[in-house]
Amino acid sequence: MHEFPKIDNQAEAAASQTVFFADGEFEGRPYRASRVNYLAFLSLRGAEIAGEIEKLRALFAEHPLALLEQDVICLLTARNWRFHNIACVALAAGFVTDRSLASLWECIHSGSWTSPQLVATAAYVDSGYEQKARQLLTDHSTFFKSIVPLAEILFAERGLTALEGAVAFANLQEARAIDRDNSGEIGLGWLANLRGAFGPNFVRHT
Repeated sequence: MHEFPKIDNQAEAAASQTVFFADGEFEGRPYRASRVNYLAFLSLRGAEIAGEIEKLRALFAEHPLALLEQDVICLLTARNWRFHNIACVALAAGFVTDRSLASLWECIHSGSWTSPQLVATAAYVDSGYEQKARQLLTDHSTFFKSIVPLAEILFAERGLTALEGAVAFANLQEARAIDRDNSGEIGLGWLANLRGAFGPNFVRHT
């Protein structure tokens, strides 16, 4: 619950080589630049959001589904929150497969500095959210910044007032005690922003 996953440099490098990045140059040095504004995706609010989403959709039209699926999984396998935000918006835009959805839940379990956004995305795109969320809430190894929004979205979306089971309740209490970022409120807010950007109901395009 407490430990942030170790950084895998190979996974980070692989994520930067996906179709979501392109070769660029800064002060004479080559680097891989994001094709979309991941900082805008951090809040998912503002006039530029629609344009950034269209950039992603243009990428989807240019590449085969198998490559897009693998590249979204690469983003979620890395630990950099910037990769995670791009993956979240790609999934919410409708390009979800069974494998990429499984990777999303694995990333939620492992943890991220943008865990609330990952959880909100799962709540938006996965009709099986409630069952999977309950499973992670009973697992003490689930990252604390994921536990809090998993529960808060269950409360808000399912009308629960408390979690069933002593283990889940204890895990949530422990996670809340160490969460300093209001992860539950961030998750709820981002879920609302997803619905504002993509519509009240998820539409799958794959």
